[in-house]
Amino acid sequence: MKKISLEELMELYKYTLEKCGTYLLEVEDKIIEYNIFEEFDIGIHTYFHIDNLLKLNEAGLISEEVMDKSTTLRNMVIDIQQSDKWDVKVVRNSPEWIKILGLADEIRSYLC
Repeated sequence: MKKISLEELMELYKYTLEKCGTYLLEVEDKIIEYNIFEEFDIGIHTYFHIDNLLKLNEAGLISEEVMDKSTTLRNMVIDIQQSDKWDVKVVRNSPEWIKILGLADEIRSYLC
């Protein structure tokens, strides 16, 4: 298996963040399904894993604060996956989802 570079890891981390955010409240269900339940789901488990976040932090690509917020986001998603709210029908109205979407926006704002 090919080892990815720090630059590639950072791009995949950013790509994952782009697939989640409050902008999804304004799009059709198909886009939410694809972005969150396919792309974001894969990335949050892989590129937001603590080992990868530590690599990005140690390389100076993300701050300690971004690393902490990213860990929180990952944990929130893992928690919601184990509930009945892991469903496109509740994304727009669930307080848990609104927090997840908002936190993704917040993290993304630190990277710009």
